[in-house]
Parts: sequence; structure tokens; C-alpha cells
Amino acid sequence: MIFNTKYLRGAVKIRISGSIPERFINLCITEQILLWGITKTNEDLIAWIGLDDFLKIRPLVIRSHTKVRVLSHRGLPFAIKRAKRRKALMAGAILFIILLNILSSYVWFVDITGLKTMPENAIRYVASQHGLQPGAVKEGVNIKTIEREILLNVPEVAWVGINFMGTRAVIEVVEKTMPKQENKAPAHIVATKDGVITEIIALAGQPAVKKGDTVKKGDLLVKGFTPEPTSTAAEGQPMVINVPRELIRAKGIIKAWVWYESYAEAELKKTTVTRTGNRQAEVALKIGDSELSFNTTPDQPFQEFESEIIHKQLPLWRNSEFTVESTIKLYYEVNSNLTVKSFEEARDEAHAKAIQVVQNIIPETAQILSRNYEILKTPEENIVRVKVNVETIEDIGQTINISQ
Repeated sequence: MIFNTKYLRGAVKIRISGSIPERFINLCITEQILLWGITKTNEDLIAWIGLDDFLKIRPLVIRSHTKVRVLSHRGLPFAIKRAKRRKALMAGAILFIILLNILSSYVWFVDITGLKTMPENAIRYVASQHGLQPGAVKEGVNIKTIEREILLNVPEVAWVGINFMGTRAVIEVVEKTMPKQENKAPAHIVATKDGVITEIIALAGQPAVKKGDTVKKGDLLVKGFTPEPTSTAAEGQPMVINVPRELIRAKGIIKAWVWYESYAEAELKKTTVTRTGNRQAEVALKIGDSELSFNTTPDQPFQEFESEIIHKQLPLWRNSEFTVESTIKLYYEVNSNLTVKSFEEARDEAHAKAIQVVQNIIPETAQILSRNYEILKTPEENIVRVKVNVETIEDIGQTINISQ
């Protein structure tokens, strides 16, 4: 409360100097003039005094033979005084507040969120037709009406909600999960891989193979034709069929016995090389026909090392043949580690690699009948090679449209 009173009335920070500045303090106490925040700096006193009391201290200054200098001031009276000097600034601030208040009552941006597949043009068009568009007054926008019209006019929308966030209107949309349109174009069913047919059920179309047949990738399994019509003829008369077959989209379940093979190998002894972090560099600079070498390294910089050569050439200047080239040779110190595996460890490693290769190409819906592997003989004594055979029963049919 005291602080508010001082701020409203104003306060002045003064420096009191003289032979005995304390005499001025005593006179102020006698005249009941309030001073606060009194501190001493060298031989001077620093204090705060109210603006009203500051105007009364001239006689006290003369009587105490001191000097008083204003250091700073604060409070509402001084703020008003500064504001009067800056009328244009105050007018601009007031005008800015008014304009900000007016502009915030309008919609300047319309965002649509939640869309996955459908374009936003239809939703934006319906919203603008009912008043929600950049430049619209917020109070004139009927949110409930716009939400209802979007649901009625855009069938792909399952739910819609509109919210204002400052000058931005956000239309939140949830799309309907539309059923996939069934492709009715005429098509055959062909084999996606080699196999032996174990089951064929033609739901639509004419079977081109039967159980037990061996097929290759791309072979026709079910034809996209209507079944051949049956007709009877009188005894001794030839049977005549004039009804043309129609093209249809073949459908069916075609399962086949499919086999897979894969190979993998593993080393019994393997040397791994790791860099220690130590390195040396040799730089050669060629300028025209002259060549300079910097930081020359010995032929054997480390006991074990790897080398790398970086060659750079500056572009030629116009038609000049004067060349500037640099060659940097880097030598990295390395440590070699020999890892020795038992035959069983190498076999298991190769077997796991081969199985992984097969698993990556077998469909998840396939029924695995058997997994077998064998160890292949190799001339290299350090390598163990494994072959894996996997047999499955799976659907090998693929629909291919008929080009007309």
C-alpha cells in the first residue's frame, strides 16, 4: 500500500553532499519530511524523498549548508509528463490497441485438419458458402449451421467440428471409411511361382489346370471366360454351339506345393581389422611443373596400417593450362584380430543365414510342410556352406486383367 502511494505521488532519488550532510537529515526529521532508502557513498548520502516533500526542502538545504542533486525519479506524475511529451506515441499505442481489438474479431485464416485421402476443396467451398472464409466476422459465423451443411454436402465426412483459435478458424474432420470398389474388369488367374497344384477351386471362370499338374510362373490357372455351355443334339446329328463365351473376372483358390532353396556360408577362421584412431598424413602439392611435399611419412608408418589417397585438382583458369593439384595420403593404424570358430558354430551360423533368406520370401499365409538342410562339400577348408530346402503349400494365384 505504501509502495502504491509513493508511485501515485511520485518519488525522487537525491544525493546530499556537504561538510555535514547528516544536518540536512536531522532538519527533515524535525520538519516531518519522510526520507527512505538512505545509504552513504563516500562522504555523500543517497536517499529517496516524495515529490511533494522535494518541493519543500529548499529552505532546509540553505540552513544545513548542503547541496542536493537529483539522481533519478519514478512514479505516475513523471510517467504522465513523459506521455504528454510523446502525444504521437501515445496516440499510436491507443490506435494500435483499438485496431488489434477490431482485427481480432475477424477470421483471417481457415485451416482444415484430419484429412487423409479426400481433398479439402469441397469442405472449404461449403464453409465459404455459409460465411466461414478469410475476412469474415466471428460473430456472424454460425458454427453449428456450417458443421451441419458440411456433413450433408460432403458424404466422405463422418464428423466435423469447428473451433476459433485467435484469428484462425480450425475445421477438424474425420473421414468415413469407404468400402473398396470391387474391380469387375475381365481377368485371368495366373501362377506367381513354380509348383505342383494340390487344390483348385474355380469360383468364377474356367479352370485351365487340374490337381497334380506342374505349373511354372506365369502359366494360366483359371481363364476369365464363362464356362462352355453344354448342348445336346439328336442322334446322328452333329452338336452345334453358337453361343459366344463372355469375358468375366476369374476368381478362385489355387493352392500348390512349392519348394524353396537357399545357400549360405560361414568361415571357420576370420580376421577382423579395427582402426586404433592413430593416423599420419602425407601431402604433395603440384603447381604447374613443380611439386612440393609436406610431412613426409616413412614407408612403414605403423606395424599394421590401411592407406587412403585423396586427389584434388583446382579448376583450370579460362584457357590457361596452369594446373594446381594436391594429393593427400592417409595412413591409419589398425589391429588385426583372428577369430576361430568350431565346425558346429560355423555350420549353425550358415544354417541361420540360409533360413533367414528363405523366410524373407515365403508368404506369411503359407503352410510350411518341411525344412531340411545339408552341408555341401567345398574345396576351401576354411568355409562351411549349407543348403536349405523348404517345402510349403500356398496360394499361387494372381489376377491379371485381360487386355481387350
